[in-house]
This record gives sequence, structure tokens and C-alpha cells, in this order.
Amino acid sequence: MRVLTSVFFCGRAAALVTVLAMGACTVDPDEKAPQCPVALLRPDAATLTRYDGRGTDLTNLVVSAELVNVKGTCKGLLGHNNIGATAHVEMIVTRGPAAQGRDIDLAYNVAVTYKGELRDHLTKVQHITFPVNVDTVHVTGEDLYFTLSAPRGLGGPDYNIYYVFALTPEELAANRRALGQH
Repeated sequence: MRVLTSVFFCGRAAALVTVLAMGACTVDPDEKAPQCPVALLRPDAATLTRYDGRGTDLTNLVVSAELVNVKGTCKGLLGHNNIGATAHVEMIVTRGPAAQGRDIDLAYNVAVTYKGELRDHLTKVQHITFPVNVDTVHVTGEDLYFTLSAPRGLGGPDYNIYYVFALTPEELAANRRALGQH
């Protein structure tokens, strides 16, 4: 399990495709229950279409993938000014005709923002092995644990946790064109 804590600031968050509030929040019964951070997928970086470099025909497709869901839980950390959150991403991955072998590694980024400012990020690599005669699989990423600073363990909605594919500039531009963003 990887732990992310707030470290630095830069940049702003982009448009959202899926907003999933993280549930199962608990805290001292004498205090208000914490509001959980919001897990998000960005529409321009939630899909990946990767080709072999010889063209963009279907025969050149190595892999296509989509981040489809983020699931998690959170709780106030008693006696601390923190919220603890655990989350993972789910994806659908399809092996293309140009894939070499049955194993593919897909990189994705996880970023934590506070009031729109980047606090922390990391890159994860998801290893996928396609079974024989199977070209599409549902994959669940590793559970990640986040410690988020919040007065009295409250204030989670000020935080967003983003999951996005680690795309090349060309892949990101193609996604934006497909969405009508220029």
C-alpha cells in the first residue's frame, strides 16, 4: 500500500468526467463526521489509445484502455487533524492486434489537489497479463492510502483525488480532439 501525504503546490485541476464521493466516513461520535475527499477522472485523460508508431489503423493498435471507476473509503483520524482515505482505480483494457505478447504495462498518475492546487502526485504502473484467447480484461489498481490534513479530521471536500493515464502529448491531444476540446 502506497501512502501519499501533502507535499507541494503547482498547477490547477481540469474538467471532470466522473465524480465519486468516497464513503464510509467515521469519526468520534461527539464530533461531526468528516466529509470525504472526492475521487475524479478527467475526461481528456481517462482513455488511452496506443499505436505501434506505424500508423493509426486498427492493425497498428497496441492497446486501448479506459479508466471506468474510482472506489474508496475514508475516516477521520481521531486525535489528529487528518483524514485517512484509501482508493483504487478500475479500468477496462483491450489488447490490440499490434501488441507484442500477452503482457502490457500501463502507467497512470494519481494527483491530490487542495482547493484546486496540486499537493502531491505519483505515477503507478499496472501490469496486465491477458489470458489465452482473452483480449479484454477488467483490472483493479492497487489500493493507495492518502493522509490529508484537515482541521479536526473534517473538510475532505476541499481535496480531490485524480486518476489519469500517463499519456504522451500526442495521445492527450487526440483525446481532446475526440472530445471537441482544442
